[in-house]
Amino acid sequence: MKEIPVSKRNIIIAIILAVIIAVGILVIENWPFRNAQGSTPSTSKDSLASAAAVSAIEKVFQVDYREGKEAWLKRICEVSTPAGCQLFSSGADRMWEKYVEAQSVVTAVVQATEKVADNRIEQVWRISITLSSPLPGSNKTQDTAYVVLVETDSGWKFDRFLMDAEINAILARQKITDTPAEEGKR
Repeated sequence: MKEIPVSKRNIIIAIILAVIIAVGILVIENWPFRNAQGSTPSTSKDSLASAAAVSAIEKVFQVDYREGKEAWLKRICEVSTPAGCQLFSSGADRMWEKYVEAQSVVTAVVQATEKVADNRIEQVWRISITLSSPLPGSNKTQDTAYVVLVETDSGWKFDRFLMDAEINAILARQKITDTPAEEGKR
């Protein structure tokens, strides 16, 4: 049998990601969902949250290899929770190396398309992203992301992108709550 060396840092990052996914799934299972009013922000609270989502994701995808990793991280951390900032900071070295190697200069046009979950202090938004050019390792200039925002004392802050399993759990639960119940049939 061949041994594969794995650094302690990679093990720690894998454990952190596993915990984040597990907690996310547990939270999502108990998360109230939007009502059927549509995808536009229905309250000023929703408007503030959607604006925060758009601002944060624009900053995440505003990449200019010439400005340096620290300036990019500072922009992201200004609009993020401490956990959101830490999540980006932990993988920044590797990402930034790719940006420098590819001489990436990218901007993004971002739109909050739908609030898919809300538990009063956290909201999940579906975000439409259009990049000026693909990021290294991708050929996409358009994508959709699901992001978690947290209401803090200083306003709504980006917390993290949802993982596929979390998105699927929200969408599956949303289908169940959007399906009218047939009373009297068992």
